[in-house]
Amino acid sequence: MNRRRQQQQHGFSLIELMVVIGIIAILIALLLPTLTLVREHAKQVKCAAQLHALGQGLANYAAAFKGSLPAIFNWEVYGGDGTGDDLSPNPGWTEELEPYYAKVPTGVYHCPAFTEDPNVINYFLESRYLYLQKKPLVWHLGDWSNSSQFVLGGDCTHMLCYCPPTGDNSSRTHDDCDKDSAMYNNLAFAGEEYGRNVHRGGNNVLFADFHVATFKKFEPTSMTFHPGKPGVSWYDLVDEREQPPP
Repeated sequence: MNRRRQQQQHGFSLIELMVVIGIIAILIALLLPTLTLVREHAKQVKCAAQLHALGQGLANYAAAFKGSLPAIFNWEVYGGDGTGDDLSPNPGWTEELEPYYAKVPTGVYHCPAFTEDPNVINYFLESRYLYLQKKPLVWHLGDWSNSSQFVLGGDCTHMLCYCPPTGDNSSRTHDDCDKDSAMYNNLAFAGEEYGRNVHRGGNNVLFADFHVATFKKFEPTSMTFHPGKPGVSWYDLVDEREQPPP
């Protein structure tokens, strides 16, 4: 009877506990990379959903303004009055667009892959072509003959488009709410000057037909920065007024 009672009261030995803890530690080590991948993928998907919402907002805006998209200006501070970092009294395109997109709880303009200030705006509108042609920085629906390939916007990854601590533009102290690519290639991929890939899959791109896709680098067969020519990179855009006729 005493022997049976002793067997029933027998617990784990120290070695058995160490083995169990070791197995648990190994399982955690195996699961952590998977959990990290899942979280990163979730951020990429959420970012794409936000860009899709902005695309719908741009379409709604164009419907309200006879096909015009919001005007793009220079470095603008949200709610600014044209002083300091706010270079003009004009509202940024993000401010103009606000009434026309579906709101999300955490702010539609902040990519969740950016771990800095959640109020920082991380999306841009393309404007380099218009800038080089000395045209007003306003796109109109129908300006593109290749809307499924024309880069209209996406993740702003050029670090000079942000002031510290998010980016490297130390001449600014307030975030730009009107990010455009007139001066900097906002969609700068990893390996390009001041570029980075904010998602494991690359950077999210909003095209002129308002669909969103993810790329790890510039793909000339899938995207272009020229409204009428395929495969033109941001760096290859030129002032066509100064080009000789073909």
